[in-house]
Amino acid sequence: MRLAIIHGHVTSTVKHPSFRGQRLLIAVPESADVAPQIVIDSLGAAIGQRVMISSDGSEARKIVADESSPARWNVCGIIDPEALQ
Repeated sequence: MRLAIIHGHVTSTVKHPSFRGQRLLIAVPESADVAPQIVIDSLGAAIGQRVMISSDGSEARKIVADESSPARWNVCGIIDPEALQ
């Protein structure tokens, strides 16, 4: 799991069938050693929000309901900025 900031939406004309109907976002991890990731978002994160992302592929495949999906990263939590103050 890593903390990340949502930087945008992903638009694709060709994608794996398991991604149809899924919301895909670009998440930039706060740690410098990890590249931006495309994540599945079932929680409704917004651009600019701080989120927790997970690289647990089996959990991501459960979200898309396809065991053969190439899904790996997903948003598993949205950080409440009020709770940090």
